[in-house]
Amino acid sequence: MRVRPLSSEEHLHLIRVSRRLAPASMWIIGAQVLNVYTKSWQNVHVVTAGERIAYVGEKEPMVDEQTEVVDATGQFLVPGYFEPHAHPFQWYNPYSLADFALQRGTTALVSDTLMLMNLPFEQIDAIMGSLEAHPVKQYFWGRLDPQTGKAHPQFTKEGLARMLEHPLVMQGGELTDWPGVLAEDETLLFGLKHTRDLGKRMEGHHPGASAETLNAAAAAGITACHEGITAQDLLQRLQLGMYATLRHSSIRPDLPELVKGWLELGHPWSPRMMLTSDGSTPPMHRSGLMDGTIRVAIEAGMPPEEAYVMASLNPAVYYGLDAEIGGIAPGRIADMLLLSAKEDPTPVVVFANGRRAAQNGELLIATVEPRWEEYAFPAVDVLKGRARAEWFRLRPIEGKAPVLNMMNAVITRLDMEELPVDEQGYVTLQDDPELALIASVDPAGQRRSLAVLRGYGKDLHGLASTYTASGEWVVIGRDPEAMVQALERVREIGGGVALIDEGAIACECPLPLAGKFSAAPMDAVISMAEALIHKIREKGHVHLDPLYSILFFTATHLPYARLTADGIIDVKTGRIVLPSLPLE
Repeated sequence: MRVRPLSSEEHLHLIRVSRRLAPASMWIIGAQVLNVYTKSWQNVHVVTAGERIAYVGEKEPMVDEQTEVVDATGQFLVPGYFEPHAHPFQWYNPYSLADFALQRGTTALVSDTLMLMNLPFEQIDAIMGSLEAHPVKQYFWGRLDPQTGKAHPQFTKEGLARMLEHPLVMQGGELTDWPGVLAEDETLLFGLKHTRDLGKRMEGHHPGASAETLNAAAAAGITACHEGITAQDLLQRLQLGMYATLRHSSIRPDLPELVKGWLELGHPWSPRMMLTSDGSTPPMHRSGLMDGTIRVAIEAGMPPEEAYVMASLNPAVYYGLDAEIGGIAPGRIADMLLLSAKEDPTPVVVFANGRRAAQNGELLIATVEPRWEEYAFPAVDVLKGRARAEWFRLRPIEGKAPVLNMMNAVITRLDMEELPVDEQGYVTLQDDPELALIASVDPAGQRRSLAVLRGYGKDLHGLASTYTASGEWVVIGRDPEAMVQALERVREIGGGVALIDEGAIACECPLPLAGKFSAAPMDAVISMAEALIHKIREKGHVHLDPLYSILFFTATHLPYARLTADGIIDVKTGRIVLPSLPLE
């Protein structure tokens, strides 16, 4: 939400409550209050006037019969948490994520818009605007590149300017097409400069980057990067004037090592450090949102005060919002959390906009109901006719087959290998249970890209997903008939993921909104994702996050080889190594 300006009457009332000339709306008494500006705990009164904090100090306020008195003796009061880098489309959606965030004490988000970019801009604006009514303050960032290598009408100079100039868009990024910047792509350079001209932030994406690359990134306008993998990475970013965001996500659970490494370096914690959960897939949210991230930081050795500051004041300062949120101080919006212990960041009570909004993980107030029927997401299934097993059979090329080897959950390297073939000349996988066929199916372009996949699991019969970065469908398996069955089931449920084993549906996860996310509450989405991951783990998947693997098999911002509608691409050179084939 954009911070609502005070009326003249509200402004005067705020001053009068502060001066004890008018009764308080709320009086919190007895808590140890975290002063994020000095990183110290104080036993003071906290007094509100409507949505705002009016007074923090030793004097008792004026009260009347309307004043809510909160006895917080023995508890700890901290500011609402701020997630500076959210991806609200990992099966959940911006509304369900905001509800969940509020339950667990995160009262501000800066969210990605990538999964909305297939909508007309007016509808993107409507979704962002509707979320202003939510107690969680949800801001957004504007992408400069689509991560798929596809041309897209929103990713033009005009489209970038329109998004970046939106009042709810706080930054550009996260910029993943760094090779495009180095090639001096005109549209990317425009987006970088226009973001800077607007005085907004620009998020980078530079895993493993050298000092020279980070210098160039900072010169181009990058102001923060969440891709530090080691403490030395954090230090390099800070030394070049960037904010360094410490991440703990389902695909990069780096935070314990970052904390321990920073302690070993012996440097003070920087006010230019922030914490993020970076779009974790649903199962990781069993431990919460920012409260779970803070807990990991504290358990790794970060002082609680530093962890709370990195999850409240520091991101507020970074985005220029610290006069409104990020601390418990007069004039700020009354987003506050009562904790049972300093080391337990999951709140007992959540106050948002001066109201008791959640208690013991349960919402107490109404939020916002989305109107998904009003938004014209592209049809998930434009394919006519039934899938065919022939789509999922691969012939070698000059005696060798393309094999995508999973280096980790999201990095795949292409090798050409000699594999046995059957009597019809198709690659057979029967001698190696760790191999499967992987296909990306472009239903609109009527094409398919095929490879052998090593590392996703053992004896996987058939899995199909519309949850991909590119919009193509991904189908994985050892049995072409089971792969057809999985894909047909996904089409029947309107999009999502289906797993077939021994000819039967072993697990299905409907994602009817654009084929990528669900309208269900977070708890239901978590349970659904956990069930699928359990089945995939039973098949021998050993990497960190099998859902992110599915998402990124078709994303061209990651090395080394990806499946696209045009074929298998070498990401570094942009060259199509093996072209796609027609469905018929």
